[in-house]
Amino acid sequence: MDRPQRDSVGIDEYRRLTGYMSVGLAVLTCAKGSHTAAITVDSYMSVSWDPPTMAASVYSGSRMMEALGTARRYTLSVLSADQQDTAEWLGTPGQPIYGLLSQIPTEQTALGEVAIAGCLAYFTVVIAQQTEIATHTLVSGPVVDQGERNVEGTPLQRFHRSYGTFTDRH
Repeated sequence: MDRPQRDSVGIDEYRRLTGYMSVGLAVLTCAKGSHTAAITVDSYMSVSWDPPTMAASVYSGSRMMEALGTARRYTLSVLSADQQDTAEWLGTPGQPIYGLLSQIPTEQTALGEVAIAGCLAYFTVVIAQQTEIATHTLVSGPVVDQGERNVEGTPLQRFHRSYGTFTDRH
């Protein structure tokens, strides 16, 4: 089997073409000492319904990955369409770790984890496996807590660097 050369696919063109993928946005949070680390993610998925399992992709050299390296679990808050400011703030590189969530409404889950208030749903995942793939690490494991929050909202989506949503939830 022939393996393509790394340079055979241009990075800029790849980035442009993957912009055609409409993706939902979520915030990944985890404990980092006495603080909470947080980052906007668009590369996450449900791996299995039985047993409930999720995965998220995080840049391996990031402060978030450093926090995940010592965390036991993380919480993924699926953002609603009215949370674009939250997605942009937590998706901006170089944000401070301390005070990062001070201006964003949060809530504690039943397990004491931090979820973004007003999100559509949240999932708390026990970190069972970390797999490095290229420049990112896939962090996966079983879902141990979940909940629905904004039952009337629609998901925040990104398409070609623009934000939007569906017009109707049903």
